[in-house]
Amino acid sequence: MKNISPETIGFPIELDRSLYTKEKGIIYKETDQGELALDAYLPVLDSPEPRPGVVMIHGGGWHRGGRFQMGLTHWAGYLASAGLCVFSIDYRLAPETTYPDSFKDCLDAIDYVVHHAETFDLDPERIGLWGDSAGGHLVLLAGSSQTRSDFTGPKMRTKPGSLKAVVAWYPPTDLEALHQAERRVHTGSTTTARFVGSEPSEQPEQWKEVSPIEQVHAHSPPCLILQGTGDFLVPTDQATRYEARAREEGAAVELHVVEGAPHGFDRLAPGDEGRRLVVRSREFLVEALMETPSRVG
Repeated sequence: MKNISPETIGFPIELDRSLYTKEKGIIYKETDQGELALDAYLPVLDSPEPRPGVVMIHGGGWHRGGRFQMGLTHWAGYLASAGLCVFSIDYRLAPETTYPDSFKDCLDAIDYVVHHAETFDLDPERIGLWGDSAGGHLVLLAGSSQTRSDFTGPKMRTKPGSLKAVVAWYPPTDLEALHQAERRVHTGSTTTARFVGSEPSEQPEQWKEVSPIEQVHAHSPPCLILQGTGDFLVPTDQATRYEARAREEGAAVELHVVEGAPHGFDRLAPGDEGRRLVVRSREFLVEALMETPSRVG
């Protein structure tokens, strides 16, 4: 990554900001640690029907980042310019809080958006999820866990069938395996353990609960996963093993692995393939949310 030129950093597609408006700092939840907010990016073109929505969850190793950082405003605008109502959210961060707090925040944000669907001219039965890195983990976990009846962790109030598609960029999928990979690099507590709030030996069932690879099932919403082989934060097999498990379970999954691409390759020296996959991500959401009938289950 040290050889990457500064002029190659940034969102790779020019935005037409006249196609959407932005409402900043909408409070969706009060917590002991303070208020949590989201930003809404809403298409300006008139539509005869309520429009589908996408909830965006940021990365940052579960311990940093925010709803408008690391290029997310560009991503949100790019999705909104295709006619999607986009909501980029904040959630509580580790180590001040541990699982399931941040995950519950994400579910509560989905519930808030759906509950206020009329305000946003939103179709509450056509919701997609987008996340990068730790946010990719959280959207995969939401999509897979909330659509299975035997999940014992936090539940959203929104109908599970409202979740129609998930896009995850370089997501952790097996947290115990990621924890062990971190341990091979350094000693002491890992980023993953600080998020979960324990060691795998202490709470093995919770580590399974929080890993999307353990939750994916036949009726999980279709997901698109983007991963680079040059990623030194999230090993490539986090994506390839998830794809294999999803296919084994009968879940719909589309995986793109880009040779040599680093963590953050959608905004960090994206190149032609990275740019193509940014476009594919939007296409995937549009196809799932705008071009197929609503499916409630």
